[in-house]
Amino acid sequence: MDGVAKKIRWSRFLHRYSGRGIIVPIDHGLTIGPVEGLDGMAQVARWIRHPGITGVIAHKGLLERLVSRDLLRGVGIMVHLNGMVSMASEPNRKERLTSVEAALRLGADAVSVQLNFDGTNDGHNLTQLGAVVDEAQRHGLPVLTMLYDKVECPNVEQQLVRQRHLMRACVELGTDALKLAVPAQLTQVPTLMQGIQEHTAVFFAGGTVRSEEEMVETARTLVAYGASGLCVGRNVFQREWRSTLAILDRLQEVVLEDADAGAPAEWPHAVGESA
Repeated sequence: MDGVAKKIRWSRFLHRYSGRGIIVPIDHGLTIGPVEGLDGMAQVARWIRHPGITGVIAHKGLLERLVSRDLLRGVGIMVHLNGMVSMASEPNRKERLTSVEAALRLGADAVSVQLNFDGTNDGHNLTQLGAVVDEAQRHGLPVLTMLYDKVECPNVEQQLVRQRHLMRACVELGTDALKLAVPAQLTQVPTLMQGIQEHTAVFFAGGTVRSEEEMVETARTLVAYGASGLCVGRNVFQREWRSTLAILDRLQEVVLEDADAGAPAEWPHAVGESA
């Protein structure tokens, strides 16, 4: 990631010592409507200030409402730039809904786009990402690409080849970070990230709600394979709120488990302060 401004802003999404993060996307309402866990500010307020959350992704309208209630203090803020309602005739064709400049005016530290490749919209997706990256670079904002391949392949190997090609295309166009679905076989993760994780942050989605134990073990494996962290929504907020706090506690321990490894044993006194 080049540029001082980008590096400073991106650092707000990562833990200071582990260099990894837990980013929670809450952009689901535009796509699928009212969602349990996001249906009201009171629900969101129960969990969004958990110390394990390093960043939040939201559409501009929800972001304004969260900030007005002082619910996003101390986390990286990412504005999601595109989207489409699930009831549309082409739900995989995500359209630009706002600009990088508008995100910057809202105080964003980064922006994100979602690209669903369904075999008919490749040009639309790549053109949109290229334009977003150009716009973001002018303002020194990092770009995260949520990349989903919707094309069914006859076998796992071909699916992996397609996914790596799409990842490389996003990197070639200048994305700074990727959000990917967890592959069906976790042993594919090293191959998936080979040559990419050296220069591009790779976060993994949580997908549909799974058991707490399965989510935690998956996170542990992903971190061991070198993932930058998690970008997980429904597996956080679509639980009874006490369970949400419990899984965030455990994910924080797993994803940021070596967070204290780089901390000095004793913090130095401020200049002029007596010992």
